[in-house]
Amino acid sequence: MYLLVLLAFISITNAFITSTPKNRNNKLIPIKSAIDNNADEISQVKKKLDKEFVGVALPAFVALAADPLASLVDAIFVGRLGAVEQAGMGIAISAQYSIAKLYNDPLLKTSTSLVAGKSGDELTANVATAMSTAAFIGLMQCLLFLFASGPIMNFMGVKVISDMRKPALDYLKWRSFGIPAATILLVSNSIFRGRGDTKTPLYCTVLGTLVNIILDPILIFTCNMGCAGAGAATAISQWVTALPLVYLLNKSIPFIQFNSREGGNKKSVLKQAIDSYYKAGGLLLIRTIAKISAYTITSKAAAKLGAIPMAAYSLTFNLGFATSQLCESVSIAVQALLAREMPLTTPMKKVKAGHVMKRALLLGFLVSSGLTITTLKNTDQVLAGMTTSLEVRQAAKAIMPIVLVTQIFKGLAYSTGGILLGGLDWVWSTASMTIAGIVCTTLIHVLPPSLWNTWVALAVFMAAQVTVSSARFLSKTGPWEGVNLDFFKK
Repeated sequence: MYLLVLLAFISITNAFITSTPKNRNNKLIPIKSAIDNNADEISQVKKKLDKEFVGVALPAFVALAADPLASLVDAIFVGRLGAVEQAGMGIAISAQYSIAKLYNDPLLKTSTSLVAGKSGDELTANVATAMSTAAFIGLMQCLLFLFASGPIMNFMGVKVISDMRKPALDYLKWRSFGIPAATILLVSNSIFRGRGDTKTPLYCTVLGTLVNIILDPILIFTCNMGCAGAGAATAISQWVTALPLVYLLNKSIPFIQFNSREGGNKKSVLKQAIDSYYKAGGLLLIRTIAKISAYTITSKAAAKLGAIPMAAYSLTFNLGFATSQLCESVSIAVQALLAREMPLTTPMKKVKAGHVMKRALLLGFLVSSGLTITTLKNTDQVLAGMTTSLEVRQAAKAIMPIVLVTQIFKGLAYSTGGILLGGLDWVWSTASMTIAGIVCTTLIHVLPPSLWNTWVALAVFMAAQVTVSSARFLSKTGPWEGVNLDFFKK
């Protein structure tokens, strides 16, 4: 798997680099000499950036927390059915997450960066390209989960004789009906975020989450659907979220009416948008393969340990995923604010970039540490609220220390990864994730099978991303040339 990833990475990287225009002859004025006399202006710019950072990050956090919150709500209600049902739903979520990420992540990451700072036909063409691609990919994923759910479960290590298979299939098939909406929703969200608007997606997401919370107990218990009811509730809530968001997006940017045949300029702009998306998307597809391969392998390793360990893994994974969304909101903010300044061709742009990067790294550390301490102090209450199984709670509590270490590194990985994506540094963003994935996979095969060692591999996976990404932008080469990250200077 990873040999293929590396070969594809090399070929796409070569094509990407050779097609990228060079600006090596441009001599920029040193930052220090250019801005020494503009201290007041720089101070005002930094204050404005701080406000924009918060304005993008906070609504994005609430919107981002909605999807894992929905999965967390599903886990809480399904946990009342028993450990087998909870484990089955957990493996189904892992399967759906892994395959969906393969296609959704490139769309999501490229959309945020490529719409930032755009306007007119260029903006509309980028939006039209992203939304049409999202609709097609969402439909293909839906059909895949509906008609190939059995082979997918086999691949995930859940055989026909496993007690986990039926609840897993029930949840996966019903949730698949919401996948087209979920894919469109992700891209719509990223477009709004790229334009600095995180409030509109927030309102629609809150509406969908409320619908999911209301429908879960009704479908799971009242209608006696079990895991299928949890999947159906999630699917319905995704459509309730997506439809009004698409309407509002088209009202703001009329991408549905965008017609490439109306003049040569529109044709040229649309072709350029498609080229940009698929050039960056090709690299990010490799990045995503590395990411989901790591998650799939760790999930399979947990499933092989049995129902109780798998249920504990599912519970802790969902918990960590939900609480880390605040860190991803930091990633979104730094990506959106950095992308609009690229390329960094002036001293002031470099000052802005350095300030935004410092804020992202500092907040990533503080937020992840704060979440870890809070979870640690309330471990018993949190676990008791998520499952009634004493065995699952004990298994989850035993691995909680390494889960929380992973959470810290995951928070920092969001910040460092967001910086590379915001800098349009697609090659190194892909390299960082690929290297981390190789390390994680190696550890899974080398370490003795246990739930603790599975989480050790995930912790190292996150730490490797932080290390490689940080080394890239701290090198001050490529798009990061001249960017100052002096953390002891305001």
